[in-house]
Amino acid sequence: MKKMAVLLSGALLLGMVPALFVPAPVSAATPAPFTVDVSNLYRPVTHVASGSLYGLAEEGRPADDLIAPTHPKMFTQMAPDGQQLPNGETKPIGDALKVAPIAKRNGAEVTIRLPDIYPDFPYQWVSWDDWYGKVDKMVQARLDSGADNIYGYELWNEPDWTWNTKKAGSFNDGWTKTYNRIHALDPNTKTIGPSISKYDSNFIKSFLTNARDTNTLPDIISWHELDGPKPIADHVADYRAIEKELGISPRPISINEYSTPAEEAVPGDLSQYIAQFERSGVDTATIAFWFRPGRLSNLITANGEKNGGWWLYKWYGDMNGQMALTTPGNSSNLDGAASVSNDKKEIDVLFGGGSGNQNVVIKGLDGLSTFSGTASVKLESTPWYGVDTAVSEPTTVFKGNIAIQNGQITIPVTDMKPSSGYHVTITPGAQSDITRYEAEKANVQGASVLSSNHASSSSYVGRIDNPDSYVEFTVNAPAAGNYNLTVGYANGGSSTSQQSLSVNGAEATTLNYPATGGWLDAADGAAVQQQIALKEGSNTIRLTKAGSDYAELDYIQLQQLGSFKQRVEAEDAQVSDARIVKGSYASNGQFVGNIDNSNSSVTFTVNAPAAGTYKMDIGYANGTNSTSTHTLTVNGQAQDAVSYPTTGGWTANVPNFGTRQIVTVSVNLKQGDNTIVLGKGNGYAELDYIEVY
Repeated sequence: MKKMAVLLSGALLLGMVPALFVPAPVSAATPAPFTVDVSNLYRPVTHVASGSLYGLAEEGRPADDLIAPTHPKMFTQMAPDGQQLPNGETKPIGDALKVAPIAKRNGAEVTIRLPDIYPDFPYQWVSWDDWYGKVDKMVQARLDSGADNIYGYELWNEPDWTWNTKKAGSFNDGWTKTYNRIHALDPNTKTIGPSISKYDSNFIKSFLTNARDTNTLPDIISWHELDGPKPIADHVADYRAIEKELGISPRPISINEYSTPAEEAVPGDLSQYIAQFERSGVDTATIAFWFRPGRLSNLITANGEKNGGWWLYKWYGDMNGQMALTTPGNSSNLDGAASVSNDKKEIDVLFGGGSGNQNVVIKGLDGLSTFSGTASVKLESTPWYGVDTAVSEPTTVFKGNIAIQNGQITIPVTDMKPSSGYHVTITPGAQSDITRYEAEKANVQGASVLSSNHASSSSYVGRIDNPDSYVEFTVNAPAAGNYNLTVGYANGGSSTSQQSLSVNGAEATTLNYPATGGWLDAADGAAVQQQIALKEGSNTIRLTKAGSDYAELDYIQLQQLGSFKQRVEAEDAQVSDARIVKGSYASNGQFVGNIDNSNSSVTFTVNAPAAGTYKMDIGYANGTNSTSTHTLTVNGQAQDAVSYPTTGGWTANVPNFGTRQIVTVSVNLKQGDNTIVLGKGNGYAELDYIEVY
């Protein structure tokens, strides 16, 4: 599937990290976490899902330094001298034989999609003589090319709806004729089929029965997965059962298009597909082509830069050794894939799809002789800000040391975004350059160090019950400046509890801990976040009992913020009389639209470090034919209306065609929390996010 009808217009969104993150309560009946079993190594690392449809356009598009790090296994490309005009192109582009050398030097093979020799999609059948002539020409071109990295011939694409039975006869007969024609000319290159647009057990069974009986079985079986990742394992299992029933030897499986338009390149979504393909034993999988060719299926911006999705596939490409079995969490869409390096000294885990606070459990470490005592852990994240927003590098969330208990470690991941991708690197031993500190390793006064599998590093500090009870951490800051402090805690009471926070002996502020539904001896905790200022070098952070209620401490972690910049997604703001819509072009995969009525508004909260004048970028779309406006109110004071020039479409109208733009205005903010309201003005506009700096 390569051309897409215009999607319904939507709305806008935005989000930023507030000074204090208040998580949803965690129930005492803790759901199963996302788990990696490094004792169960089930297949070599081959990067099966790293290819794309029409991902290559021509020399330099994309550049090799964008292709190579993703370690692509296979690209599906246009037929030799194909006449398709990929979206946005004025000439045919992506000829399989012309781009085969690009694929080869980057370690990939190429599938030749034969029906893309036709100029139209869906394909317009002419006659069998015409088709035979085209097949002969394409096969001869392949033979003349001498290319030695051809994965196979894809005989047709989506025959369940693009095959003209009335003019060409049944597809099964058409397959037999085409297969025999190709094999008469080229008996060595593999054949791929049936390439239906979605898995259909009856279609597959009928197709394979005919192919078996006519001695025209495909070398590689293929279909598309364009309806989300969850059914993939069931589809593969059903297919293998059909093979067994029909007495057909197992075929390699190629999912030569995957992901919906709203999921394409979104790290949190695609990590779930990667997980399913790896665990199901698929041979190759290529991301669908919905929008623009030559961009690795939207992993690259229009300007040829890396976006958030590219970094997920860079992490995937870095994997080596053996894949380790993963089990998805059962409380959300959290899933991913993992590997253990050949020397057993590095474990890599990529994952996404979860929201809020989640745990990642790595078990089976006692089966790796290289790991004992302590594991060094680094957690990174990559955001989704939209296909054409560059991401220069992933964010290091934390680096820390976690004690191995009973052959496993638990890694808490706080404030997960469903659209973001995450990467954990685990190596043996302890590291000195850390940003995550365990409470049980701190200076504990008037409290107790306790053990629990629900705690990070299997230990925590509880019984912080008296006015003089405290936990004091000594932390190292690489530079003076603002840091985001995350505090892992549990509050098994029924109301919000408090502790005082003091940095380097300065006047204390108060941290509020919402109830988590249980204590750490029986349930997972949660986390709150607060911005603090640190000096370069050694600093002390003390958390002291305050108020009449109680809290347990698990860990703290620090993230350097640098210059002030706060991004708030519109869907995370207070949305009134408007609609939150999902779309891959939007930052965080959602936006707010239908801001259509006099009382429609989106209210953002921004925490400013000091009073002053700030710039504010507003991501928006205006699909009308003239400039639209929103009213702007800051802390209850009306400001000049914000004007939105037309963008040529709505946010969800074919992502990456430039329908989201940015306007910049100035706002005067006070120190601390500020309320910024954008409301219906003249005309219409959708909101994606604001970013204040």
